[in-house]
Amino acid sequence: MLPKAKVKSTVIAVAKIVILAAIVLWIIATFPKKDWEALVAREKNWWLLGQAFVVILVAHLITYWRWQRLVQALDVPFRLTEAIRLGFLGTLLNLVSIGSVGGDVFKAIEAARNTETKRAEVVASVLVDRAIGLLGLVLVAGFSLSMATALSPRMKWIWISALVLSAVGVSGLVLIVVVGHRVPIKWLTKIPIAGHIFHRVAHACMIFQGRPRLVGELIGSSILVHCCLTFGCVLISNALYAESPTVGQHFMTIPPAMAAATLPLTPGGVGVQEVAIQSLFQELPDLPKNYSGLIMASVFRALLVCVALIGAFYYFTGFGRKSLP
Repeated sequence: MLPKAKVKSTVIAVAKIVILAAIVLWIIATFPKKDWEALVAREKNWWLLGQAFVVILVAHLITYWRWQRLVQALDVPFRLTEAIRLGFLGTLLNLVSIGSVGGDVFKAIEAARNTETKRAEVVASVLVDRAIGLLGLVLVAGFSLSMATALSPRMKWIWISALVLSAVGVSGLVLIVVVGHRVPIKWLTKIPIAGHIFHRVAHACMIFQGRPRLVGELIGSSILVHCCLTFGCVLISNALYAESPTVGQHFMTIPPAMAAATLPLTPGGVGVQEVAIQSLFQELPDLPKNYSGLIMASVFRALLVCVALIGAFYYFTGFGRKSLP
């Protein structure tokens, strides 16, 4: 008879495989049949698609490094391999959770389980990292739309919204860097039951005080991530169409559409992001004939799935796993 520990590890391993298979089948089942048929029938430049996949993968790896920097800033030793492992978990679950940020919840839970002393801080780091990522997204969107010579009413509204959100986000970070140490958060400990937890989370959010270099690194890496993702879409468009929108036109449409996909409307933002990309491309006055932003967005989604599957293998094999202090 097998030892209980052996049986438990076997059951867990089988459960992981079943969960992974279920997630993969769900993702495949949600891929629009019409777009799949159009994609299969279309002639493709596989070399450019391969480059797009590499660029998208690199963008994800940068986000995992950014999260590692945040955790380390909290004085929690955190290896890059572990950040990548848990980051891939978040990427995989983002594709099946409500909105494209739900996987962060599971990533935070898993990361917190691996530490004994700073669970609140580690969970807060995931939330702060997501906020930094969204700030980088609106910064890219706002700057790109500022370069346009003419904007439709809806694109102008998106541009103004991006500028306002960028100003609020940057101003908030500057205030924390300059006067964060003066913000009274000690009173949070007086809240019954969860006061000490609230205080530790707030303390984690103040990691930027007096650290402008850290802010620069994180914002810069966030901007780089969204530039990479947008350029990945440029490569996909050129791989599918002889005539495709310019690089500038992609930057005017992709970042705002990705922001729309973070809304908790559908699992993984499936459909929301694709429709947003298609509708924003249609706002452009000189969109190339026969170009479909929906098909391009569907291929982008397929490459995200490929990245997630690589990440799933990386995560479930336990490579890089090490508990935090």
